[in-house]
Amino acid sequence: MITDRTIFLTAALTGAVFAMVCSYLLTHLTAFVAERVGAVDKPTGGRKIHTRSIPLFGGVGIAVTILVGMGLLAMNELLPGISGVQLAGFAVAIVILTVGGMIDDRYPLTAGIQLAFPLLAAVTIVASGTGIIQVTNLVGHGAFSLRWWSFGPDGLSFPADILTIFWLLFATYATKLMDGLDGLVAGLAAIGASMVGALTISPAYFQPGVVCLAATVSGAYLGFLPRNIHPAKQFLGEAGSTLAGFTLGFLAIVSSAKVAIALAVLAIPLVDAGLVVLGRLRRGKKPWIGDDTHLHFRLLRAGVPYRTAVALLWAAAFAAGLLALGLQTRGKVFLVLGLAMLTVFASWLLNRHARKKKKASK
Repeated sequence: MITDRTIFLTAALTGAVFAMVCSYLLTHLTAFVAERVGAVDKPTGGRKIHTRSIPLFGGVGIAVTILVGMGLLAMNELLPGISGVQLAGFAVAIVILTVGGMIDDRYPLTAGIQLAFPLLAAVTIVASGTGIIQVTNLVGHGAFSLRWWSFGPDGLSFPADILTIFWLLFATYATKLMDGLDGLVAGLAAIGASMVGALTISPAYFQPGVVCLAATVSGAYLGFLPRNIHPAKQFLGEAGSTLAGFTLGFLAIVSSAKVAIALAVLAIPLVDAGLVVLGRLRRGKKPWIGDDTHLHFRLLRAGVPYRTAVALLWAAAFAAGLLALGLQTRGKVFLVLGLAMLTVFASWLLNRHARKKKKASK
């Protein structure tokens, strides 16, 4: 088995380039198929601010790229530290999300049925032996085990498996709900995977298998970006937006539970999603019905140019990821809390600006 760090870094970079090329080429095929079967996103106002029908299925090409890349890495023994069962579980989970996403893109599903696919994918991950089995002690040394109660030596564990499922769902819906501006989620996925890869290539946390897998995920989303940057020629669709958060969630767990890195990158989308849901409940609306109250839409209404708004959110995620790389666990917790407070303040400030603007126009 290959163990040299330089060889793995070379393999990761090669895999990322391969994934970029493969993903980009597949966008043309998936866009063609989407248009032929009627899986297009029509402009209907509200959060759909594009002006023409855009083909979906962007996530299908990304999913195929990740699966092919993962297969090639496994064949060449470039995924050490990740068992065959874990890889199989991840592959099945990707297929589940992709199939569910394709169905939703063509025949819009209810929120409850939509949830079934990410939930089944998360359960598949847990059943294949991947989970958050411990958390770092923030006030002392060592870590706390989350395997309080288990069904046999390799069976289900409580509360580890429950927390793993919730984490994967949180990560999945963070990117799903944030998918409102061209290129935003694809860029966030690439940034998040790159940060996990950067941490696991370092000597202190060297995990070569995770490095190669993270590079493949990052490359797959980067390859889609040229067709997704404003004005987009293709959208991620349900599969692409859910797969973005799900893969980051999986990478964070399989890299010895480096959840804090992914959490730092996804902090703004997660907090924004929470604020949006609370706002809908306060207004007496169903929390799962999409609207244009997300942070990125508020930035546009405040006069921030489209591409600048996307770049600002990318920059925030990139900066958060870089800071998290150099912090210990306690520092990462404070970083995430700080990002949460920043998101709340930004939302309040933009709301205030919108009210003043509305009052002035009367």
